[in-house]
Amino acid sequence: MKNPFIALALVVIVSLWSCSEEKPQTQEFLDEVEVVTPDMRFGFDFNDFDVHQGLVEKDWTLSHLFAKYDVSQAEINEAYLISKDSLDLNYIVPNREYYMLCRIDEDSVNNLQYAIYIKNAVEYFIFDFNDTVAVQAKRKTVTVVEKEISARIRKGGNLSFAIDRQLQNPTVTYPLVDEIANIYSWSIDFFHLQVDDKLKIIYEEKTVGGEAIGIGKVKAILFNHKNTDFYAFGYSIDSSYSFYTEKAKTMKSMFLSAPLKYSRMSSGYNLKRYIKLYGRVKPHLGTDYAAPYGTPIWTTADGTISRAGYGRGNGNFVKVKHNKQYSTQYLHMSRIAKGIKVGKYVKQGEIIGYVGSTGSSSGNHVCYRFWKDGKQVDSRKQNFNSAKPMKEVHVPKYLEYVDSVKPLLDKIMFPVLDTISDDTDSTLNEVMDSL
Repeated sequence: MKNPFIALALVVIVSLWSCSEEKPQTQEFLDEVEVVTPDMRFGFDFNDFDVHQGLVEKDWTLSHLFAKYDVSQAEINEAYLISKDSLDLNYIVPNREYYMLCRIDEDSVNNLQYAIYIKNAVEYFIFDFNDTVAVQAKRKTVTVVEKEISARIRKGGNLSFAIDRQLQNPTVTYPLVDEIANIYSWSIDFFHLQVDDKLKIIYEEKTVGGEAIGIGKVKAILFNHKNTDFYAFGYSIDSSYSFYTEKAKTMKSMFLSAPLKYSRMSSGYNLKRYIKLYGRVKPHLGTDYAAPYGTPIWTTADGTISRAGYGRGNGNFVKVKHNKQYSTQYLHMSRIAKGIKVGKYVKQGEIIGYVGSTGSSSGNHVCYRFWKDGKQVDSRKQNFNSAKPMKEVHVPKYLEYVDSVKPLLDKIMFPVLDTISDDTDSTLNEVMDSL
């Protein structure tokens, strides 16, 4: 080989190749480290504890709750006194969740460090049993979001069913239906809604962690009943939140439209009704409202108890005289409320008895009778004066508020009738009828 440098390079390459053949390089692998994702709940990483969870059982006290854990009766008593005196936790409620956070220690069984009791969707309590006993009341962050919905009464349906068709969330449906019924309890008889009655609502929805837990204020409603618009706007005056019409008139009236919480009307005022129990036509001079046994019955207006007792046909009954012109009577009660006797003054909405089927009655209901100038009349056809009106000084600002909210309410579209059958409606209505 003429070029010595080339020959030397070849020797070096061959040598390196030979070394790599004889001593192959090895690749080292590091041990895999398990990464544990924190399980953060209620301010604790649950991975750091031996966690026991369950539901409070019927008739449990704090002693039952901590019975399986390394907590002395003296510590339980101390925790009870702390929670009772300063945190308003007098008792624990069945079916509420609890979490026991025990020390991870093989030599100690159920060595409790912290206990978490869930009072409701927002409130919970932390019991600390580490050095000294401590109890803390905590609240989850509640987010309030403004919502709007519309609903329509279908054949065989009611308000509860109409609202739930849109929301499909009983946590919101129940309180919203109650609030709507309360707002219109002076102007709309919810036991006698019409097919195609409809409403629009702007309201606040409360959520925790993105999950709805209830409602806040109802801001505005348009209820179209019997082709007539009934507006209601919530408004604060001197820290009192009440509802008024679009013309600043109070929603309240002298009489409530029904003597009990919204359920359903079973029989109306009818001068020619055939009474099966008597086998003949006999005028029905009242309005029957069917409701579950024991449902509270309230007086529809302020007045004085003029009669209270038992009659062969009326069963347990109460009669209230409201003024020289009007009186009302409530029949077939399972029992008369405690303290209700002749001469007692009662306020509108005060409970005077409970639904039953005493006297000449074929099922649980209250028969509501109404007298005007000494003559029984149909309560649902009476027009009454409004209660105390809004003070004139507040009217201008209120009307400005209505002008800002009413257009938002008006632009909400009513739901379009769909193809769900009336039979399906009736079945679902039975499920929702208890609302």
